[in-house]
Amino acid sequence: MYNEQSLLEKLTGLGIQYDYLSHPAVFTSEQANAVFPDLRGAHCKNLFVRDRTGKKWLLVVLDDRRADLRAMAEKIGSNRLSFCSAPEMMECLGVTPGSVTPLAVINDTNNQVDLIVDAHIMNWDTIHCHPLVNTATVSIVPADFRKFIKYANHDLKVMNIV
Repeated sequence: MYNEQSLLEKLTGLGIQYDYLSHPAVFTSEQANAVFPDLRGAHCKNLFVRDRTGKKWLLVVLDDRRADLRAMAEKIGSNRLSFCSAPEMMECLGVTPGSVTPLAVINDTNNQVDLIVDAHIMNWDTIHCHPLVNTATVSIVPADFRKFIKYANHDLKVMNIV
């Protein structure tokens, strides 16, 4: 299972350029914005959810968007969504609460999680997300983000979910 250091090494090995910003632990979008109030780009809010059948999604939206799980369920063609537990998070993505990131799909080797990224994120020049820990942020361009998700053997579904 990848950790922060091995993830950063993989990004470098794939030729993906990134900026790395270390910071105090953040657990909410509001806390993250307080740390870097002037950092331009798409700041990710990550929702690790499941439906009643056990199907899991990682829904990634802009941090300033309201996440209406009922509306999102309808848009992705599911029934009622609820948040996954911390043990499910660790088992599927190898992260703890507060550290969820689209980059964690690299730890989903059984492809249990569908990744859906809101289209608004892909319109920015830079995407900011955690490198498997909530004490740092990496910034990458959308093309490299796509490259990484493909390397991680996941489909990147981009759609308007908020």
